[in-house]
Amino acid sequence: MMKSFILRRNLTIGAVLSLSALSIGCGITSSSQGPSPTPATPAKAQVSVFLKDAPADNVMAFNLIITDAALFDSGGKRYPLLGFSRTFELRQLRQASTLAISSASIDPATVNSLEVGLSTPRLTVYGAAGGMQELTETSTPSVTLTNSRVTVPISFTVAAAQSQGVMLDFDIQSSLSTDASGNYLITPVLKSALTGTGGNNELSMCLVKISAVQATANSMDVQLPSIGETIHVKVDGNTAYDPAVGQFNSLKAGQMIELEAKFQSDGTYLAKYVNQGAPDPTLRFQGVLLDMNQSASNPTMEMVTR
Repeated sequence: MMKSFILRRNLTIGAVLSLSALSIGCGITSSSQGPSPTPATPAKAQVSVFLKDAPADNVMAFNLIITDAALFDSGGKRYPLLGFSRTFELRQLRQASTLAISSASIDPATVNSLEVGLSTPRLTVYGAAGGMQELTETSTPSVTLTNSRVTVPISFTVAAAQSQGVMLDFDIQSSLSTDASGNYLITPVLKSALTGTGGNNELSMCLVKISAVQATANSMDVQLPSIGETIHVKVDGNTAYDPAVGQFNSLKAGQMIELEAKFQSDGTYLAKYVNQGAPDPTLRFQGVLLDMNQSASNPTMEMVTR
C-alpha cells in the first residue's frame, strides 16, 4: 500500500506542474521577468575655450567678468558653455593664454557663432601726469562697456564623444576709445580661432596643482587654481623638465608645477614643458613691472599682477 500511495502522489504533482506550464503559455505574466532596459544616454561633445589678448601700450591692467557663454548653430539653437561668472585680468594674457572654459558638454552640433556676456570692467592706465589711474564704472574718469554681449563668428562641427578647442583673442587696443570728457569706452573686439591652427601652447606659464599621477600611463590630473577645474595632462618623450622638477616619475600629488601644454583633439593636454611652481601660490606673482625703488634699506617694486 505504501508503494502505491507514493506513485499516485508523484502523478498528482506532475499534473499540477503541467497545468502551471500551460497557464504561463496562455499569456499569464511571469513574476520572474525583469524591468525594461534603460535607454542609453546619448554621448555628448566637449568644447573648451581659451583666452588671450592683444594688449594696448598705455593699459597696465584690464579686468573683466565673463558672465556667460554659448555657441549657436545656423538655426539659432543655443548650446550653453558657461552659466556662471568668471573674472579675468586680460592684460596679462599677452604673455600667456589661459583656459577660460574647460570641457563644456553640449549636444553634437555644427555651430557658426560664439556669444559671450561681459560685465564690470576695471582699467588701470597711465594718467596725463604720468601716474597710474584705476578706473571703474563709477570713477572719474570712468570706464564703460558700450555693449555687454559680443557675438564672434566661429565655424566648426563637433560630434559625439569628440572635443574641440576655441581660442578667443581680446583686442584691447582696438576696443578702447575715449569720449569728450576723457572717459574710457570699451567696445569689445574679439577674434576667434580653432585650437591647433597655430604653434603656440594653449596653456602657457600656467600654475597648476597635481591632484593625481598615473605613472604607468605617463599622465596626471592637475587642477587650475584660476578656475578651480581639473584637466588631464599627458607627457611623452619630447616633454622637457626643469632640473628642479626632475623627471615625470619625480612628480607627486599635491605638488605645484608650471605647465606649457598643447590642447589635444581628445580633450586632454600634451605637456611640452614642466617647470617648478611656487610651493605657496600666494607668494607667487606674475605681471607687468611698473616701477622699482633701489633703496638699499628697503628695496621695493611696483607691479600689476594677474
